[in-house]
Amino acid sequence: MTASTIRERVLELRARLEHHNYQYYVLDKPEITDAEYDELFRELQALEADNPELDDPNSPTRRVGGEPAAGFEQYEHALPMYSLDNAMNLDGWDAFSRRVHKGVGREDVEYWVDPKMDGLAAEVVYEQGRFVLAATRGDGSVGELVTHNMRTVMNLPMQLRGSDVPRLLEVRGEVVMATRDFERLNRQQAEKGDKIFANPRNAAAGSIRQLDPAVAAARPLRFMAYGLGRVEWDMPLSAWTTQQEAMSGLNRLGFATPPEARLCTGAEDVAAYFRDLQKKRDDLPVEIDGVVAKVNRFDMQRALGFTARAPRWALALKFPAQQATTRINAIRIQVGRTGVLTPVAELEPVRVGGVEVSRATLHNRAYIAERDFREGDTVLIQRAGDVIPQVLSVVDGEHRTGAVPFVFPENCPVCGSTVVQDGEAVRCSNPTCPAKVSQWLIHFASKAGLDMEGVGKRWIERLAHDGVISSPADIFELGKADLLKYGGMGDVSAAKFVAAIEKARLNAPMWRLIAGLGIRHVGEQTARNLAEAYRDLDALAAASREELQEIEDVGEKVADSVRTFMHSETARQLLERFRKIGFWPTAGQSGAKDAKDLPLADKVFIFTGSLGTLSRSRAHALVEERGGKAVKSISSKVDYVVAGEKAGSKLGKAEKLGLEIIDLPTFMNMIETND
Repeated sequence: MTASTIRERVLELRARLEHHNYQYYVLDKPEITDAEYDELFRELQALEADNPELDDPNSPTRRVGGEPAAGFEQYEHALPMYSLDNAMNLDGWDAFSRRVHKGVGREDVEYWVDPKMDGLAAEVVYEQGRFVLAATRGDGSVGELVTHNMRTVMNLPMQLRGSDVPRLLEVRGEVVMATRDFERLNRQQAEKGDKIFANPRNAAAGSIRQLDPAVAAARPLRFMAYGLGRVEWDMPLSAWTTQQEAMSGLNRLGFATPPEARLCTGAEDVAAYFRDLQKKRDDLPVEIDGVVAKVNRFDMQRALGFTARAPRWALALKFPAQQATTRINAIRIQVGRTGVLTPVAELEPVRVGGVEVSRATLHNRAYIAERDFREGDTVLIQRAGDVIPQVLSVVDGEHRTGAVPFVFPENCPVCGSTVVQDGEAVRCSNPTCPAKVSQWLIHFASKAGLDMEGVGKRWIERLAHDGVISSPADIFELGKADLLKYGGMGDVSAAKFVAAIEKARLNAPMWRLIAGLGIRHVGEQTARNLAEAYRDLDALAAASREELQEIEDVGEKVADSVRTFMHSETARQLLERFRKIGFWPTAGQSGAKDAKDLPLADKVFIFTGSLGTLSRSRAHALVEERGGKAVKSISSKVDYVVAGEKAGSKLGKAEKLGLEIIDLPTFMNMIETND
């Protein structure tokens, strides 16, 4: 084949594969068998491998993943991705529709309504019909770039279909996972000993925020388009004027849109749609938790405008939590990483909201006693917020014949130590309780801690149970030989396991270490704040109660908890071992006492627009290393607004607030001058 012929064949294969992706993943109407698709795919793979000059990041072969990213860059949305106001019942809808009618000065308002899907909100951007980037919603103004992972979402078009295509198109939508795909994924996770996801939303969000796109590619994700950001046309007459036109247009361009969406002719029609969809919700392929109603005409949307956080022309009508009855087969006690004994009901499996529920929390000793739950009782359960299963009450208030009241244990069911009452919680008094240690180690390696991708919960449990590890420091000293003793752990898996640990040892930031220590009341944001204030763990351990309370989000309870942990013998030994193995992350600042001596001490920066070759994360680091603070939200507390190319809405807000605006060269000169 000549170079020209090869190029034509590659373009043909890409177009054919994208067409078949659309037929299968969007229309659910496959035209060829899996084997035929695989044959085309392998041919394209081979041609691309032999002809690297034809590389294209949007090729169908890239949907299986690529090189892992070092981290997530921030992305400023050109137009904010607003939240929606909520109504918990139809009375709230009536009040909203009256405000709309008053705002537009007429009663005959049409609404575009669609199911409120429960996933991760994201924006995808196309230039001249080609996919160029994707970002999460984030706080509405700034999200995270997830382009590498969104390329693996099989129903997302890489090239828009048709000839009438906007030169710039920003599409908002939800990344979701179908209920049946979610259940299949959880079965696979359980078989591998990996984390079980609580619900499809968590699975979708966790998949899109993976640094390794191969992980996202292995997850059955879908993108459902529901709205627009910026749209620019070469032919103005092509512009959409209503939500209905826009959704129909997005369908023609190759996007999947929410099932059951339609136009309603008035407020009463919306109410009828809400009641009808509530009856159908279990039959839909994806989880929904309500209905979104939007004024259909764009000119009316513009007239109604926005509040500070939400459009005045759209409302989310939430469904009530779904309920079901089932039987409590047993009540078990779990011991968490802080020693709290939590009663859990093992239930006769029942489907609630499209998801099978077999376990639910009973919260604490008081909750069981007040409702008198007993083994064998028939109970009413619900998924609160359609996420967390909880047991509400005994049906009809009657117990099974012979059922005896549940007696909360006075000793830890794992180690036998006495338990102590701590407010509403009951805790194991043994600091070295195996259950506490195991859960602590799981937390340390998890996303909430050091995020050791590939270090699964089940393996940590096995290693802790066998006494191979009993401290976070032990994890860093694991070798392949320790792991290969176990069945199910092959040479490749063991190598990946050890590599993930080594990556965390070398690269974990200080805030992740603080979060991973499992200090009571210290979550991610508090850990970040502590890491900004103290250079290392020695500085944190030396901080007084008063100094700690000067830090944002740190009150008396948190300060006492930090000091109690950092002054414990467990912490002393742990820090000593961390030093010996070379795991000693440091933060950008030298500590609360020394921060005033750094060149950008107490200065607050915010970045907007493109910074060229300087990544957003590196820009933040340059500020923080010199004692300053980099923030995401504009306010009067900001000292410097660094405006790059194509600066977004933050620039206008900064001008209104009278903030000092500098360009990127001025910022870099400020950094170099202060070095």
